[in-house]
Amino acid sequence: MKDSIKELNISGFDLKLYTAGHVFEPNLTTRLLAESVDIPKGSSVLDLGCGVGPIAIIAAKKGAGEVYAVDVMDEACAYAARNVEENGVADRVRVIQSDLFSNIPDKKFDIIINDVSGMADIVSRISPWYPETIPTGGYDGTEPTIRMLTEAREHLNDNGILYFPVLSLADQKKILNKANELYNNGLEPVSKKMVPFCQEFKDRLKDLEDLRNRGIIDYVVKRSRYLWSLEIYKATA
Repeated sequence: MKDSIKELNISGFDLKLYTAGHVFEPNLTTRLLAESVDIPKGSSVLDLGCGVGPIAIIAAKKGAGEVYAVDVMDEACAYAARNVEENGVADRVRVIQSDLFSNIPDKKFDIIINDVSGMADIVSRISPWYPETIPTGGYDGTEPTIRMLTEAREHLNDNGILYFPVLSLADQKKILNKANELYNNGLEPVSKKMVPFCQEFKDRLKDLEDLRNRGIIDYVVKRSRYLWSLEIYKATA
């Protein structure tokens, strides 16, 4: 598949990104995360699930002193490294191929931004923005997020902050209960957006209704509109 170039404005920054359809491209979660995070000048930042690198680039442009950009896919890392150079922040961003923290050196960060997906298996494969090459979040969509929450504590400095998305297309309660347990109820919602069902979801409404009835996902119905929720939370170490 050939490269494509996207010129995007995310969180007030103009980005030029090389990408391809089989790696994660910036989406609504990326944009909401980028808008929600506070990056103190000179801070150390870890971008988990960096995809082609937009959040890592923005963190550097917001004033981070150093940024580690991590993705499980080799190809995503290659694009991220290229985009870091293209957007003029290669002096502050290091790209590493890693399954979450597995290849991260013994290092702690002031800020961790998690963009590792969390959707139920069936929903991921229905979704038009989720490439088939990307591992899913498991049966209920919680596995990578709960694993990230557990491991992140060991990589945060004192008073370090973890930002992470929670989608109602996974078992939200399970994720939030675990987050509160791990971070001593120090969880704070930062932003929220209600998102209309795409056509692919409408076409598989019976499957999604079944998942909702079993408590695996949730959504609201307003007249003829079906809406799922995207929320950004932060937890303080």
